[in-house]
Amino acid sequence: MQEVTPSHASRGATRGRSTNRRAGRGSGGDGFWRRHRFVRRITLALVVVLLLGCAGAGSGFLVLAAFQVGLPSVSDLPNLGPPRDSYLLASNGTLLTVLHEPGEQHVHVNLSQVSPWLVKATVSVEDRHFYQDTTSVDLPRILESGLHDLTHHGSLQGASTITEQLAKIAFLTPDQTITRKVRELLLGYEIARSFTPNQILQMYVNRISYGNQAIGVGTAAELYFHIPASQLDLAQASMLAGIPDAPTAFNPLAYVGTKGTNYAKLRQKVVLSTMVTNHYISQAQAVAAYNQPLTYYPWQDSSPYLAPNFVTYAVARLQQRFGDAYLNPGGWTIYTSLNMADQQKAEAVLQNPANNARLLADYNIGDSALVSLDPRDGEILAMVGTSNYNGPVGQVNMTNEPRRPGSSFKIFTYTAAIASGKFTMTTPVLDAPIDINGYSPQNYEKYFSGICQLQTCLGNSINIPAVKVEVITGLPNVVNMAERMGASLLLNPQNTYGVALTLGGLSIGLTELQITTGASVLASGGVLHQPTAILQVVSGGKPIYQYNVAHNSTQVVPPDVAYIMNAMLSNNNNRLRDFGPYAHLTLPGRPVSAKTGTSDAQNAAGQYSNNIEDNWTFGWTPQMVTGVWVGNPDGKTLSSVTSGISGAAPLWQTYMEQALAGQPVLWYSKPADVVQVGSGPYPYYYLPNTVSYANQRVNCPAAYQSNWNGIC
Repeated sequence: MQEVTPSHASRGATRGRSTNRRAGRGSGGDGFWRRHRFVRRITLALVVVLLLGCAGAGSGFLVLAAFQVGLPSVSDLPNLGPPRDSYLLASNGTLLTVLHEPGEQHVHVNLSQVSPWLVKATVSVEDRHFYQDTTSVDLPRILESGLHDLTHHGSLQGASTITEQLAKIAFLTPDQTITRKVRELLLGYEIARSFTPNQILQMYVNRISYGNQAIGVGTAAELYFHIPASQLDLAQASMLAGIPDAPTAFNPLAYVGTKGTNYAKLRQKVVLSTMVTNHYISQAQAVAAYNQPLTYYPWQDSSPYLAPNFVTYAVARLQQRFGDAYLNPGGWTIYTSLNMADQQKAEAVLQNPANNARLLADYNIGDSALVSLDPRDGEILAMVGTSNYNGPVGQVNMTNEPRRPGSSFKIFTYTAAIASGKFTMTTPVLDAPIDINGYSPQNYEKYFSGICQLQTCLGNSINIPAVKVEVITGLPNVVNMAERMGASLLLNPQNTYGVALTLGGLSIGLTELQITTGASVLASGGVLHQPTAILQVVSGGKPIYQYNVAHNSTQVVPPDVAYIMNAMLSNNNNRLRDFGPYAHLTLPGRPVSAKTGTSDAQNAAGQYSNNIEDNWTFGWTPQMVTGVWVGNPDGKTLSSVTSGISGAAPLWQTYMEQALAGQPVLWYSKPADVVQVGSGPYPYYYLPNTVSYANQRVNCPAAYQSNWNGIC
């Protein structure tokens, strides 16, 4: 490197344009005028106006007053910056991602977070008297200096001070006109009066362009060097400080690997030269910084992107509530419900290569999804929408995609049945062939078991009794219960259904999140908490949104009904006949309710086949409810040997065991109005006034008596 001197620096021209046009500004005139540049520049504008035909100084001031009309208030300046990045955090503060428009990343920094080298370099090359400015006024000497500048070829279109540049960036267009220049001077004067130099410099370095879509020095430091602005060394800082003068010409990335003139390095030499002149660094430091090799990184969004399906879901909820405000003006910190420990466990279970290969080979299962909630408040603890986010359909969040729920819908059917008072957990139901206006439901096992208690029919997920229970309870009552428990997709008129609804017979289906929400109602003693991803939003250090669980709590199922449902679904004896004792639906040393589901595919005519399309497991304790789906997003069917316990259930069990490890064992207290009959680990529970007919068959609807042989 040649010695970095002012003479060498001034020769760093770029295609006829001096790269040192700011560095030498203010060297002429006495010290008074160097300390009063704002006033001098306003006077210069006034002189121009006078020479354009205004008679007398009084008229000139009137013209300046006219320029002031319509000028924006500089008091709003701190709020008029470029859109700031917003930060999406997990519940423990882990950064999930940075939110900004594509290609518009803006890392806002306080001046205290900026390397002192960058501050010195910027002030040296852009405005070396920046910290010496004053706004006092001496009119006679102002007029004298203004006339001197004009008669000595001072240019009204010349470089602006930092404060004037800030005024131009924030309030004005780049038009090179006298009107715009005068307005820039006036606004700069008001900014200097209203803010401290450090406040002005902070706003400036956060708003100026550093090329490559980097607005602000915080963004530039991370983009070019992958470090925060506070860690910039002298070489890096002097390179960045030179870019704003001509972001395209001085873009250091443009010269990586090229043999032509490196104008970015020439500009860095100018910056270092001004720093030597202004006694910020020594000549030796300048030479060392210039010769220091710098590694640059091409533009890329360096933000993390953890839990991508959850992030997409949370951002959609953010958009729904706040619109685009989180992007513009942005600057928000958004705290979410995501439990990183649970999320990592869920990802490890669903994204296990060996296990996924086995599922594909044995059952033709190509994908899986999991969502886990805290039923006490609706907070989403974990969400994995796919086992392969980088796969062909990995961007699809299967926890939020409608699929036919299969027998998992029986959660809603049996809740409605118990709530109706027509059924108890010991009501006998006949499992035998039936015909309902041409519809003949079939059991998964293809055989009939005769009479079974309601709780056993539910536990073994026998289809024919479920259809009978639905019809006797009343299809509208079942639908109403499902909607109240969170299955809002049933409100879609295109989501058609009939008596096969209890078996998951829906033209569109339900989402995994909706069914998990329905299960969470039973897990919370009958209280609906809509799934919640956003807990708090902070802007400018102040909360602008705070999740309040009291505003998201609705008792939709009576506590006694929820208790009886949990008693039936947590009793592993109820499912021994078809599922066996080791069905992956239990947790060691911990009571848990669980329900599976398997849905059949539809053919082109809309008729259900015997081909399995989806497999589900939903299970819960008082502190956690989790739903797992396995299948193929493209509609490919699963192996015919896939059952309620071979696909989703093992994944559900593994996750729940890990997620609940170390947590207290909780279960439900019996509501005072629930009648208990018997003792031991599995007594019977009844609603008041139902004990007298607890073991009696329910009367068949008259319309179906002949088809059902009068036996229900």
